[in-house]
Amino acid sequence: MISAEEVRNMETVRKVGIIGLGVVADTHVKAVGAVDQCSLAAGCDLDPERRAVLGVGPSFYTDYREMLECEQLDAVHICLPHDLHQPVAEACAAAGVNVLSEKPEAVTGEQLRRMEQLEDRYHVQVGICLQNRYNETTKQLLEMAGSGAYGRLKAVKGIVTWHRPAQYYENAPWRGSFARSGGGCMMNQSIHTLDLMQLIGGPIEAIHGTVSRWMDYPTEVEDTAGARICFANGAEGIFFATVGYGDNSSVEVEAVCERAVFNIKNYRLTIRENGGEERLVCTDRRLNGKTYYGAGHEALIREFYRKLNGEAGSYVTCREGAVSVRMIHKIYESSLKHQKVQWG
Repeated sequence: MISAEEVRNMETVRKVGIIGLGVVADTHVKAVGAVDQCSLAAGCDLDPERRAVLGVGPSFYTDYREMLECEQLDAVHICLPHDLHQPVAEACAAAGVNVLSEKPEAVTGEQLRRMEQLEDRYHVQVGICLQNRYNETTKQLLEMAGSGAYGRLKAVKGIVTWHRPAQYYENAPWRGSFARSGGGCMMNQSIHTLDLMQLIGGPIEAIHGTVSRWMDYPTEVEDTAGARICFANGAEGIFFATVGYGDNSSVEVEAVCERAVFNIKNYRLTIRENGGEERLVCTDRRLNGKTYYGAGHEALIREFYRKLNGEAGSYVTCREGAVSVRMIHKIYESSLKHQKVQWG
């Protein structure tokens, strides 16, 4: 006999579509398949050869508007080039379809403002894929460092040293276009690290940053960036990111409190109290293939649909997701002005 809970779960399975079947779409396909509350019904891409990403069963379209008309979708995952996130998200929201968009949620300030208005305007749920928030190491660090048990937060550090060859931009020219991508190593790679830094540090007071093009790539976007981030609580943040390294090293995030230092690296959270020995707090599950993605997508997607089903789930709202994009905008502004800029 089917239990009441099983009946409820059957009634709340959501039909999902994916728009954009490029590199990150495979991660979404696998994550959707692992979540009981949703079922992949359709996918869309301009390139018909990419329909293979969907596997057997889901319908395929080359026009997302046609997909929205023909399929009774509950939610759409947007995995498109950055400049298309906002306009496509708005089209889906206007059709009454809930949205889960890859990062960044938008490229320009105006796009950010429109994204922040979507839920109120169309009465749908709109979430952003900042999946590293859902890593166990992140959750534990935020809980422990924010508890007050280790004293005042003094400093936050975020380091990303990855490798992207010229071919990375040649294979998808939009990545090297500032108008289309909104930036280079910050928008494409290290936005997650900036997001975690602001979660740890809290409200930002000012930023002093620089952006550079160290590599001999024919692009408009930065391959290297750094910043000093001044938090309102007095803590100081240091951020550095590059795609000019020879390998994809582990991202490092560190929080220094008065009586302990927390460090996330190599999927491990460690703590060193009062200058003592470092000890392990917890580890993160890793994905096969591009392990530096982490495994947070599945947890994020699961929580998104739990919330959509009226359960005790959570998701990253557009207002929450906009902070890391605005941090990037402030780093660009500071670099252009050659001076520290205020947050407000």
